[in-house]
Amino acid sequence: MKSLWDACGVTYKFTTPYHPQSNGLVERFNKTLKGMIGGLPEAMRRKWDILLPCLLFAYRDVPQRGVGFSPFELLYGYPVRGPLSIVKEGLERAPKAPPQDVVSYMLALRNQMTRFWKEAQSNLEASQEVMKRWYDQKATLVEFQPGDKVWVMEPVEPRALQDRWSGPFEVKERKGEATYLVDLQTPRNPLRVLHVNRLKAHFERSEVNMLLVTDEGMEEESEPLPDLLFAQEGDGSVKGVILSDSLTLNQKGDCYELLEQFSPLFSLTPGLTHLCAHDIDNGDSLPVKNKIYRVSDKVKASIKEEVSKMLALRVIEKSSSPWASPVVLVPKATAPGAKPELRFCVDYRGLNSVTRTDAHPIPRADELVDRLGAAKFLSTFDLTSGYWQIALTEGAKERSAFSTPDGHYQFWVMPFG
Repeated sequence: MKSLWDACGVTYKFTTPYHPQSNGLVERFNKTLKGMIGGLPEAMRRKWDILLPCLLFAYRDVPQRGVGFSPFELLYGYPVRGPLSIVKEGLERAPKAPPQDVVSYMLALRNQMTRFWKEAQSNLEASQEVMKRWYDQKATLVEFQPGDKVWVMEPVEPRALQDRWSGPFEVKERKGEATYLVDLQTPRNPLRVLHVNRLKAHFERSEVNMLLVTDEGMEEESEPLPDLLFAQEGDGSVKGVILSDSLTLNQKGDCYELLEQFSPLFSLTPGLTHLCAHDIDNGDSLPVKNKIYRVSDKVKASIKEEVSKMLALRVIEKSSSPWASPVVLVPKATAPGAKPELRFCVDYRGLNSVTRTDAHPIPRADELVDRLGAAKFLSTFDLTSGYWQIALTEGAKERSAFSTPDGHYQFWVMPFG
């Protein structure tokens, strides 16, 4: 067999399992043929094996987009005379070509087939280049080293509650540019050559990245819930405000004097305001009351501590309202390498589903730029880092509430100013 390959110029290559791109011509033909069989009428589809020669005849008569010729033309050097071609010739009644001797016919056929092959090769290379550009737009370079842990994508479509990825498994060897030898830890033939598209890197999880809402997966040495209200360092004084180096010493001094006049605004402790209020309009809908989520005893103690702090700050108050939404702990996005944090949140999806939203007009960006055109100094303020004013109103008591394992509370938060 190897001598036959050498004589025919065949290059033998391995294909990885469940990666059809590595054997694209065969897999694309199988897909096309299955589509043709599926397009048959129901009565004819049951005897597809008998009609298979007819389907193959139709397939070989159609030019392929990649090469620009039909398979019949590339094999025999002229288009096939199918039923439609015979009908067309009878309608057109074109004059027959003069007879030609065998030598002239063979020379013309050889020249024509050589031209066909060159054009097909050129068209195929151009088509492959276009497909490669499209593929590379979303492709990313992924490399693994021997000893790395990876997850392997299952070849079959998983069920509703079945994970599509299995592992982690260990990479034993890199076989090629995009193939790796992976130990699947199976009794028979554990080492398999897999394509990199079926692999993804495995990362060890830390406990703080888990949502602490259940008793499962908790250990005694797990870190406590972060202090979400006082997570920032420092006392929040104006001395910590960073001014631009482009300002002179006198200008910086004037800025610090202005900041000292409004120093209460730079406190890390949330304050209260009675200057404005807001009411949630949910029409005539019935109260939305969702059950609280199950949490472990350790997390329950941390939640109780946070609730006590918010009660002391008067940002919440005890409530017996029929409206209730559960507390959830959401991982907070941090910088790479930084310690993960959790955010104390409330699941208000039920309340939002019955709330009538307000239409807030958004100003035009060009008008805002025109208003800032005459300014000499521009400053930016981060209003998301704790500088919030809290308003408790009678109208909001039965409008926003949340439940914890030890009680039911209601509150309303709005930005300062």
